[in-house]
Amino acid sequence: MAMHDPKKVFKVERHGDVLVVLPQGPALDFRYQEVHLESNALYRVVDEPQLKHVVVDLGAVNFVDSVIISSILRVLTRVKQRGGKAVFCCGSENMQSVLKCIKIGKLWPHFDTREEAIEFVHG
Repeated sequence: MAMHDPKKVFKVERHGDVLVVLPQGPALDFRYQEVHLESNALYRVVDEPQLKHVVVDLGAVNFVDSVIISSILRVLTRVKQRGGKAVFCCGSENMQSVLKCIKIGKLWPHFDTREEAIEFVHG
């Protein structure tokens, strides 16, 4: 039986000293082990010394649940502790409402485009 690659929980892209994190859906779309392993891998990437800032690009999702939000918050908190900046971008109206509802937007602002978000963290 052929093994297939599991769907990624988070896609990541590096842009200089900025790590762009793209959640791919709520935890219910994945096996528990995938969420756990990928979250831990993401924390290790954030600790790489050449990465200073994080942009969470919400363009691929219309909803994320508390498990994914918790993983993202750990990343954002870690970046802030290290003196970097972290922001959200490209969220649908629904995702922006979720961020406002849980009061994340006050700590980590949201930008309409990834370009604006990257410009802000470098500013």
